[in-house]
Amino acid sequence: MPHYNTQSLCIRCKHLRPALDPNLQKAYLGQCLKREWPFTLSITLEGWTECEVFEDSGKVYVPPDPALTKVAAAAAAAKGPKRVEFYYSSTQKPGEAFPCDIPRALELIKKLQAQGIDAKAIDVAGMKDRFPIYHKSVSGPDASVRPVFGAKGALVDDFGTNVPALLIFEGDRYPTLVYPRTDAQRGLIRVEQALEELLTLAGEGVSRVASR
Repeated sequence: MPHYNTQSLCIRCKHLRPALDPNLQKAYLGQCLKREWPFTLSITLEGWTECEVFEDSGKVYVPPDPALTKVAAAAAAAKGPKRVEFYYSSTQKPGEAFPCDIPRALELIKKLQAQGIDAKAIDVAGMKDRFPIYHKSVSGPDASVRPVFGAKGALVDDFGTNVPALLIFEGDRYPTLVYPRTDAQRGLIRVEQALEELLTLAGEGVSRVASR
């Protein structure tokens, strides 16, 4: 088992709270309170080395640099999303906690379409069951870029209504990015901001192709 300091925290990152139950310790290191901020993440023993210390070898594994994680996320976005989906309601205004300028977002969706991006807007007012897509928005993105949706944030009833949502797919099943989300450095990243950044990336891609 890994060795922890007297505060029962990860040696380096100080954000891992180890499992205290002897039975849970057989399978889990504990809960990392930082990597999936503002949510928590249960860390299994198998395959996890970032917060693990081996006393015999003196080898210490530390979490990746958050700045590098953000660079990697930006690089993934720069590859060009295969599909963009914007969920909103034509019958309900967004709440104050996570505001969204829906007309502006719809305008940006059209501009993305003009750039050749597979982008569409879905009105949840006519959607009977939002849970399947809500579940994807919660479970799809990497822990370092979690959206506001989840047990400690906006729930399924808020999806597309109180909180309009932008899902960016780079595969066929789960989104890699979901907005709005809270960033440790930038604060709340709104749907419109994310769409504007996507549009900028799409324009840069077109410019690179045209200059060849």
